[in-house]
Amino acid sequence: MSGKTALLLVDCQEDYLARESLQPPRGTLIAAIAETLEAARTQGWPVVHVRTRVAADGSGAMPHRRGAPEAVDGTPGAAAPPELQERPGEPVLFKRFFSAFDAPGLDTELQSLGVERLLVAGVHSHACIQATVLDAYAHGFEVVIGEDLVGSYDAAHGAQALRWLDGRAASVKSSAAIFGKASKTWSHFNPCDARELLFEAELTRSATVTSEADRLRGQPDMPIAERSSALSELHRRLSSTRGMWVEALIRDLGKPRVDAEGEFTYGLGLLEHVVTTLQNEEAHGSRRVRYRPVGVAGLITPWNNPFAIPLAKLAPALAYGNKVLWKPAPQGSRIASMLRDSLADVGLGESIAMLTGDGVTGQAVLASADLFSFTGSVPVGRLIVAEAGRRAIPAQAELGGSNAAIVDGSADLEAAASDLAAAIFSFAGQRCTAIRRVIVLDAVYDVFVERLAAAVDALSVGDPAGVATQVGPVIDKASQRTFLSMGAQAAVDLSERGCWVRPTLVIEPRPDHPLLRHEVFGPLAAVLRVRNLDAAIASHNSTDMGLLGALFSNDAGAHARFLAEAQAGILSIGKARPPFAADGPFTGWKASGYGVPEHGRWNRDFYTRAQAIYGH
Repeated sequence: MSGKTALLLVDCQEDYLARESLQPPRGTLIAAIAETLEAARTQGWPVVHVRTRVAADGSGAMPHRRGAPEAVDGTPGAAAPPELQERPGEPVLFKRFFSAFDAPGLDTELQSLGVERLLVAGVHSHACIQATVLDAYAHGFEVVIGEDLVGSYDAAHGAQALRWLDGRAASVKSSAAIFGKASKTWSHFNPCDARELLFEAELTRSATVTSEADRLRGQPDMPIAERSSALSELHRRLSSTRGMWVEALIRDLGKPRVDAEGEFTYGLGLLEHVVTTLQNEEAHGSRRVRYRPVGVAGLITPWNNPFAIPLAKLAPALAYGNKVLWKPAPQGSRIASMLRDSLADVGLGESIAMLTGDGVTGQAVLASADLFSFTGSVPVGRLIVAEAGRRAIPAQAELGGSNAAIVDGSADLEAAASDLAAAIFSFAGQRCTAIRRVIVLDAVYDVFVERLAAAVDALSVGDPAGVATQVGPVIDKASQRTFLSMGAQAAVDLSERGCWVRPTLVIEPRPDHPLLRHEVFGPLAAVLRVRNLDAAIASHNSTDMGLLGALFSNDAGAHARFLAEAQAGILSIGKARPPFAADGPFTGWKASGYGVPEHGRWNRDFYTRAQAIYGH
């Protein structure tokens, strides 16, 4: 960026950054803006802070916020986080409405500084950022929006706003491109000792994603027999290196050995089912119906299951003849690299581009793919589904859950407590299918809570490499801080260096507790008391998510009611962590899922296009 440029920070205030559905998440966004703020100061750019300010009595709030004003003067919510606070000489101006130019004196301040260009950062992309950019354009400024420096609690709307502004009133660029950096990296630290850097992962630029998509489209198709043979060989090689993969999962994620072993077995089973299905004549089609690959499959996989979930997507995508743009979560990128190398060793490397990155990389993958499969959070999933709809491409999304288990008076309470404790807190609750809410009928509530608490206290918390360990650390210090703020306790003897959080039951939490409103991806679970089965099922269905539900009961009538009325894609009787079948659908209802289910025969439905043939 040449000419005199100013950094304009818009509404970088705690109330706005605290929105639960903010994308990028609060910590990620603050870190990116703080890094840019330091770079701007180093280069001698003027920095101007524009914030919203509402009077203590609520007057001055915008009309749509009068009932619940934010950024009220003198409250913590009106302040900037410490990383983004002003320094002496940096003006702070206050606005009431959306645009930063509503702040009296902003245009005069910028003109007096001789500013020609603005780099805009802050929140929210679909509202105050958009209004600010349009006014800046109208005032004659050249505007650059930092793609990774703005956020929105309505991610789909925010992405649409940036897409519309780009090339009209502004240019949208990553901070790396703005400051001429060759690349940015993600640093991943050991969850068991946060002082130890395990590895750094490079964040792929959007231009690289585009070029890799073009390369993949130029690759020749591989005959189905060769694909089948390659995946069979992959299965054989992975089976023979089980120990290496298990140790990698323990090392990079702090995943307890028993869970690492379980993930490896599950992933291998998913791969085996794809191989078996591909060898079945049905996969080839018939004289009248063919199943053709869609094209380039965009796959985004999470960090918590970096072996099984990628295999669940990569294997069918490649099996049915697609090429793959794959963005693993940065925390799982070392294991992803191992998996990519394994695929290359069996002859599938040219059909894959692995692109480590953040949300900006993910957006580029989405823009370049012909179909999209995603596992992750609800806010990001909604953004992906909206963009896929705009582009009219197939999308599949598994978006987590606020999973519930019901315990009634006929249940074996001792067995239910033991099963639930292990299922809730294994891998520190960092599973999309972990139970988050335990709903107990009043008749057995006190007795059951006592037994559940005893079972939780008996869980083995410690070194994930230990054979007996059931609960290891959470993934990083930021996650640890989040869970501690929700009422969890640190494992004092382990947490000085690592990221351990003690398994925590939140007994009858207040209605606005995070556990009752959205997915809390950690070692906490709510325990709720209800009058009867009617109230239990209503409580089970009370969230907008519906991934997994469980019932502990020996009453056949309760079984029938639960199976008929529970709103979730996966239901289980007597088991909080059922043995997920490789040939069964993995699917969420409501906000927990979108599109064709994963696994089993549904793989072909998603990764191919059916083609009817007549007169032949």
